[in-house]
Amino acid sequence: MRGIQGCLVILLILLCSPVTAQEEIISREGYFVLNFDNYSSKYDTLIIEQTSPDSWQQRFDVTGQRQVTLSGFADGLYQARLTAPGEVEEPVVLASIHVKHHSLNQALTLFGLGLLTFLALVISLITLSRKEHENV
Repeated sequence: MRGIQGCLVILLILLCSPVTAQEEIISREGYFVLNFDNYSSKYDTLIIEQTSPDSWQQRFDVTGQRQVTLSGFADGLYQARLTAPGEVEEPVVLASIHVKHHSLNQALTLFGLGLLTFLALVISLITLSRKEHENV
């Protein structure tokens, strides 16, 4: 009997606990997409606040929008919140965003591989084109 009561208590706790809409976003490229379709009718301002390493915030008017793509963010921790006009509704925390760009070494390595591939393609096109003209 205690097992059933314990399960019921746990079930009630889970059902009564608040549901959070906060999303965890990790961005390696410096951009991210925020989807707020459920809140688009009540809220009109999106606030992006950087919490680490510096502290600042930026406001965006998102009236009538359901999704926003934001880019150009430096490494750091950010929080995205929606606010209603006149602060009638409680602000909604949409997401916690962690921006951590790829390392410069990785970017330079990929650039070098791309350059080598491009050069190999150009050289093979030139040599094969010359061979074909010699055979004609």
